[in-house]
Amino acid sequence: MDKKRGFMIALLPIVLSLSSPNLRAEETQRPTTSAASGEARPHGVFLDEFGVGSGYAWGSLNGGHDRFSAVPMYLRIGFDMNSLFGMHDRRSTLQLALEPFVNPVTAPDHGVETGLDVFVRYLHPLFPSVKLVSEIGSGPMYLSIDTHEQGKAGFNFLNQFGLGSQVALSDKWALTVGYRFRHLSNAGTSTPNAGINSNAVTVSISALY
Repeated sequence: MDKKRGFMIALLPIVLSLSSPNLRAEETQRPTTSAASGEARPHGVFLDEFGVGSGYAWGSLNGGHDRFSAVPMYLRIGFDMNSLFGMHDRRSTLQLALEPFVNPVTAPDHGVETGLDVFVRYLHPLFPSVKLVSEIGSGPMYLSIDTHEQGKAGFNFLNQFGLGSQVALSDKWALTVGYRFRHLSNAGTSTPNAGINSNAVTVSISALY
C-alpha cells in the first residue's frame, strides 16, 4: 500500500506538468466576459453591425440664393474596437464604421454624391434598449454637379459630425435616428474651395452581431 501511494505521489507532478499547458491554452483561447452583461465576446476587432440607411440633407449655396438638397443613401459596416483599446466594459461600444454611399442630389440641379466615409462612433446606453450615438467621419467622394462654391463637378471630401440614438428592436435588430452636420470640401486640392455646409436627418436599420 505504501509503495502504491508513493508511486502515485511521484506520478502526480508529471501529470500536472503535462496537463498545465492545455489548461493555459484554454485560458488564452477563452473569450473575455463582461461583468455587466455576462456575455462572452471575442478579442480584437470584429464585425458587430451591418445596416442600411437614408434620410434628407439640406443647405444653401451661392450666398443663400440657391437651395441645396440631397437624399443620403448608405450602407453601414461596423466593427467593435473595444478590446483593441482595452475597453472591456460591454455597456459602451467604440466602433469603426465604413459607410459607402450614393446620395441623389435634388437641388439646385439633379446629380449625385458618391463615395466612402470612415466613421468613429461611440455608443453609450441611456436605458436598457436605447443608446446615445455620437460619431465623426470623413472620406473621399465625387460630386457630379457644378457649384459656385466648388466649381466644376469632381473630387471632394465629405466630413460629417453626428448625434443620435439607437433603439433596440430585438436582440439582433436596431433602429438608429440621428442628426448630422455635413461639410463638403476638396481640402484645397483645387480652386474654388469655399465649401458646402448642410444639415441632415438620417434613419437606419441594422442587424447586430
